[in-house]
Amino acid sequence: MLKKDIRQIYTQKRLALSPSDWQKCSQSVHDILFSRIMMHRYSPIHIFLPILRNNELDTHLIISTLRKDFSPDLFLPIVKENELLHSPYTSTTLVLKNKWEIEEPPITNDTLTGQEFFEKYAKEDILILVPLLAFDKNGNRVGYGKGYYDSFLQYAHPNTTIMGLSLFDALEEPISDTNPSDIAMHFCVSPGKVWTF
Repeated sequence: MLKKDIRQIYTQKRLALSPSDWQKCSQSVHDILFSRIMMHRYSPIHIFLPILRNNELDTHLIISTLRKDFSPDLFLPIVKENELLHSPYTSTTLVLKNKWEIEEPPITNDTLTGQEFFEKYAKEDILILVPLLAFDKNGNRVGYGKGYYDSFLQYAHPNTTIMGLSLFDALEEPISDTNPSDIAMHFCVSPGKVWTF
């Protein structure tokens, strides 16, 4: 299947979830993540805040558990022109919605480019939790089509784990129009299981 077709199908599929089903799926992904992944080994952890009007998976649940039971350095992305910047996210960080209704922290002296982020944590085990609309059984993902995460992840080093968070299971057919700049995931957590690639 082509990305544009998958994007259309899964955008509608996600919006069709009832509030209770959306919450159940988000909770299930949270529970599987913390029961099957050794989260204590990772710092920093790069995560995203959900676009709630798009029924994106509720990562607030994950952030709450990370802060309560672990102590990683948390980072959030900031969309800046044609790239992602990366800013520390603490319990006191103020987030505001950008023009796409995405909550972001402000740009500060601690905000990093993608290259700077991976250089700063070159000796650490890094976990990057990536958003997606759909994914296939080869670890390829379909996002919103801007390529921000692929551009960011080109700087990743071998001790980086790339993990998707999905409200749905993997596509039965592979994504047919992947290209060399697409960065595949190592794992994806859906409400039913952890997918390993």
